[in-house]
Amino acid sequence: MTTTPLSPDDLRLAVQQVQMNGYVLFENAISRERIALIHEAFLRTLDANRTRNPSNRGANRYQMHLPFEQPYIDPLVIEHPFALAVIDTILGDNCHCHYFASDTALPGSDYQNVHSDIHPLFAETNLSLPAYSIVVNIPLIDVTLEHGPVEVWPGGTHLMPGQLNMAALAPRMHSQLVTMPAGSLLIRDMRMWHRGTPNRSNEARPHLALVYSRFWFRDTGYHPLPIPRAVYEQLSKRAQQLFRFQRIVD
Repeated sequence: MTTTPLSPDDLRLAVQQVQMNGYVLFENAISRERIALIHEAFLRTLDANRTRNPSNRGANRYQMHLPFEQPYIDPLVIEHPFALAVIDTILGDNCHCHYFASDTALPGSDYQNVHSDIHPLFAETNLSLPAYSIVVNIPLIDVTLEHGPVEVWPGGTHLMPGQLNMAALAPRMHSQLVTMPAGSLLIRDMRMWHRGTPNRSNEARPHLALVYSRFWFRDTGYHPLPIPRAVYEQLSKRAQQLFRFQRIVD
């Protein structure tokens, strides 16, 4: 695990991977010690959520918003230098973060439908536009083929304009299962086609998920994150800038 700044060549190649393939993966970007602390806290939060709410992303699959508190807001989670270098280059350094949540596939989960996480800006046109929203996924365990890794359709699905029949097209196109060690950073254009796959292991497969967008983009499907003022004031200046449009509460 290293947080040494990316070299100009490495940054350029990482950005080009997102622009052309739809995603880039940095393995082991956060130490196992930090990830273990987050994982331990996460399982308690997930258990509490499951006592109150049914699965909401298909059978045995949970989307869950995270409390804006430690250990979840570790700087290497919300402002990792690798992730921000790529995101700033693509979205601009005045981008903002407006989604702080998780996706967990439990044992017995099934395939999701192939989907994109965001709507096209101008679905009525045939234009392929630059990225306007990027998601960062951070696995809290080593994700193997048995854990239900995310399946992605790289090589241009994030650039396809308009409304297409994903269910009909996806089986005829190349896809890839993204296995990765705990603490990796999966940085992808939110428009890229993907789906969750069945978790055939005996343990939960949690991903943290953060969404960063251009400063002008607001998705009405996401409610502003409630952030305690005392917590917000303890953030770095950059983290404060990233979360500046959220709901700061006393």
